[in-house]
Amino acid sequence: MACEILPDSAEPLFSREATWQSWLEVESALALTQAELGMIPQQAADEIAHCAKLEQLDVDALAEDIERTMSPVMSLVRALAERCDEDAGGYVHLGATTQNIILTGKMLQLQRAQRWLKGRLANQLALLATMAEKGADWPCVARTNRRHALPITFGYKVAGWIEELERNVQRLELVEERAFVLTFGGASGAMHSYGDQGQPLAQAMAGRLKLRVSRVHSRAAVDGLVEYIGVLALFAAGCERFGQEVYSLMANEFEEVSEDQDDGVVGSSTMPHKFNPKYAVNLLAQAGELRSLVAPALEAALPSHEGDAACNFRLYKLLDTAGALAYQLAVSQQTLLERLVPNPSRMQEILMANAAPLMSEQVMLELAKTIGRQRAHDLVHEAITSSRDSGTSFANTLFKHEIVRTHYEELQALEAALNPLRYTGQSRQVALEMAASAQASAKRLRSAFNEEVALQQ
Repeated sequence: MACEILPDSAEPLFSREATWQSWLEVESALALTQAELGMIPQQAADEIAHCAKLEQLDVDALAEDIERTMSPVMSLVRALAERCDEDAGGYVHLGATTQNIILTGKMLQLQRAQRWLKGRLANQLALLATMAEKGADWPCVARTNRRHALPITFGYKVAGWIEELERNVQRLELVEERAFVLTFGGASGAMHSYGDQGQPLAQAMAGRLKLRVSRVHSRAAVDGLVEYIGVLALFAAGCERFGQEVYSLMANEFEEVSEDQDDGVVGSSTMPHKFNPKYAVNLLAQAGELRSLVAPALEAALPSHEGDAACNFRLYKLLDTAGALAYQLAVSQQTLLERLVPNPSRMQEILMANAAPLMSEQVMLELAKTIGRQRAHDLVHEAITSSRDSGTSFANTLFKHEIVRTHYEELQALEAALNPLRYTGQSRQVALEMAASAQASAKRLRSAFNEEVALQQ
């Protein structure tokens, strides 16, 4: 069953209000953790946690104060402290610094987007598994350098998409260890305000927020976040490669796949005959936009000394953009997969249009048993050229050679050997193997998604 509760967009996760709420969650976690360690009264921490909800604050007043102070976290801290009863407000933000709150809040936003993203990828893997299994025996032509190469099956082509997507899932999971890390060491990172309790505080907060924890709490160490943008860009490149391939296969010259478009969709405002791809084009545009964020992310990876707000602010904006775009891209790729209609009869028609030369490798390998690979290659290549120039069939041209007749006693035997439907290598086996792998990956991701959703409820 697909992860059907997933939203259509992750942009609300990175809105102004969502960002402020993420800061309040960090302030709440800080206070509750400090209370656990005996650093502040439990009653004060409970009151802070109770009030750390954006709906309890005057959002318009908060926005005005942020514009005046140009210090959004300080304005939020002041608003939260004023909202708390008695003396609890005096314990808000104790020992923390602005970038601690902003950075940790960003981790929470990205974690949620990542959870949704992996849910979408689970759905895609399940769709690809079905496609690979169905297409395991659909013969088609492989293309290298955009020219006909050897016979394969469509399921084998899909298997390649599956493996690349599985690698992207692996990258997304592995990068969490370096990207979703709590950096919470105070103004310069060296725990001045917390002393010996600093690292225990950070470790306990990380556990509460389900983050890893830094060993050195340097605000300048942002390479994990830059790596995360790079991993999302690699995901975008994979989407773009898939999109480009199906986009080209939709051309009139191929029509090996098409899009299932709703009634009323218009291809062109001036050419009524056009049925233009829509979902593939949308995917390609989004993928290119996400992929382009790598260079500016690398520029933001160069903060100075122990902290640099100029680099940080650039990076936070890039993370918001990348997080929302990556999820939108996953939605678009799932939609394209749901709408993709393979045309196996057209695949076979193209394969068989000039089928015999596609079997040159098999004939070469057979002849190589007696005359060696290089001589066999030259003989077959010459036969292909001669056949093309003279208009004689490839089989008849080959059969003129005595050495060929020692391997194929009758022309019919040679013609049978030149049937590409019998030479698809391990295409079927690979397709079925990767279909099973995709199903297993989808099941694992969905199980993890459901567990995380349950924990949030």
